Amino acid sequence: MKVIEKDLIISGMKCGVFSAYEDIEPELTITPDTPKLTRVLPAPFFYEKRLFFYLINRFEPGQKMGFSNGGFEVRDEGGALRSYDLDQVIIHPHVIKHQKTLDKMARKAEKERAKRERQYKKAARAAKPKHGKRGRPALDPAIKAARAAEVIARSQRSGGKRGRPKSEVSTPKILKPSGGRRGRPALTPEALAAKAQAKAVLRARSGGKRGRPKSRRV
Repeated sequence: MKVIEKDLIISGMKCGVFSAYEDIEPELTITPDTPKLTRVLPAPFFYEKRLFFYLINRFEPGQKMGFSNGGFEVRDEGGALRSYDLDQVIIHPHVIKHQKTLDKMARKAEKERAKRERQYKKAARAAKPKHGKRGRPALDPAIKAARAAEVIARSQRSGGKRGRPKSEVSTPKILKPSGGRRGRPALTPEALAAKAQAKAVLRARSGGKRGRPKSRRV
């Protein structure tokens, strides 16, 4: 027994492919006498070891509308009802301990997993841009030549020296008079007189003593 891909023909046009079985061993074939709810294995899930499918009905060609070529009704572990052709479902190898098919499932599953990993790595390598060398890609020759010419022009202007050139124009510093003394300017005679009068009033109220007056309460 082997899993094959058949063309999916709809209205005379090929619309894809689907998985089916070929050369099925007699002990794995589902017959009208196969009990319902027997664990079965649809071809699209041949390499999925942990999924469970159960036989609901088997129809001969023309026995039921919608199954002109015959087929199976299968219920998956989630309770959904699925329909398959007569060459798409077998008895699950675990049911009859069909070791040959079990070994084929295991080997093929490992090969398929390794194949998927190789394809993933190949796609990842193809997605990376290739420049031939590591690091930043080489500059365009025209851009490189323009940058070199600009460096030469700057060197000629600066005389080979780095930084801002020294100014040749000297500006004399003009010292402004500061008023003679540092700090706060002197008070005018009027301000001094007002300040002295305020001080005399304050001294008269306090009797010449500093701080808060002593309370006279007993």
